[in-house]
Amino acid sequence: MSSLEYGYLGPPGTFSEQAISTYCKKYGGETTAYPSIRDLVEAVNSDRVDLGLLPLENSLEGSVNLSLDLLYQNSELKLYREIILPISHYLLVQKGTAKADIEEIYSHPQAIAQSGDYLAEKFKNAKIIYTDSTAAAAEKAVEAKNRAAVGSIRLSDIYELEVIEKNLQGDLPNSTRFVLAAKRDKDFSKNNHLGELAESDFKTSIICAPKVNEAGVLYRMLGKFAEENIDLTRIESRPSRQRLGEYIFYIDLKGSAADEQLKSALAEVETMSSYFRLLGSYPKTIID
Repeated sequence: MSSLEYGYLGPPGTFSEQAISTYCKKYGGETTAYPSIRDLVEAVNSDRVDLGLLPLENSLEGSVNLSLDLLYQNSELKLYREIILPISHYLLVQKGTAKADIEEIYSHPQAIAQSGDYLAEKFKNAKIIYTDSTAAAAEKAVEAKNRAAVGSIRLSDIYELEVIEKNLQGDLPNSTRFVLAAKRDKDFSKNNHLGELAESDFKTSIICAPKVNEAGVLYRMLGKFAEENIDLTRIESRPSRQRLGEYIFYIDLKGSAADEQLKSALAEVETMSSYFRLLGSYPKTIID
């Protein structure tokens, strides 16, 4: 197994860092933080890292649209693994700060949305301020006693903040799906935990757009998978950015593109598509 360099959305203390550091404890590798998802994708494209960890969707708030758009815009990218991380949000403050002192609450928009019910009930008069990451929110909380941050328990150690409330997301199951993306020409043959080299149940992801935008066309395309008894795990539409009302579709399916039934269905769907791209077949890691 060769050592790999992984990029993630930083700084340290983000859920992205938690996911990739846990992954690297099992499979090895070094990590580098990047300030934005765009910077992370650029690092992958320019070979500054071997793979980039992209946040793709959250069980409570849905897809991370920027990640989907960048996968579409960067045709050289391929998916090699997915990582599922359970998410728990904490309310973090300077030591000695009481709930009554809090006037401003900082965090990433996703973290704020996932904690929305709690914040609306307990801090209806507090000002909500979005940051580029949960770690950036912790940096803001360090600066003043009337501030709080929403983020991971790890942030309390890094920034010496006190936890005054936990599980802000409530009882709903909350997890984020990440994917490891790399350039298609990368050779991971010495890393049997990536891509089709891994021993695992596989998921396959594609991007496609129908040749003709007419009633029933998506139904007919998806019907090709039903004919082969292939399960769809997710379908998402995004604007093509070419013309109004034109969309591309992101589809996740159970199985590997090397399987004969899925291979046949993918070939049929490709003939019906004006744009078709196999993003990859890859295994899954669920972090406890």
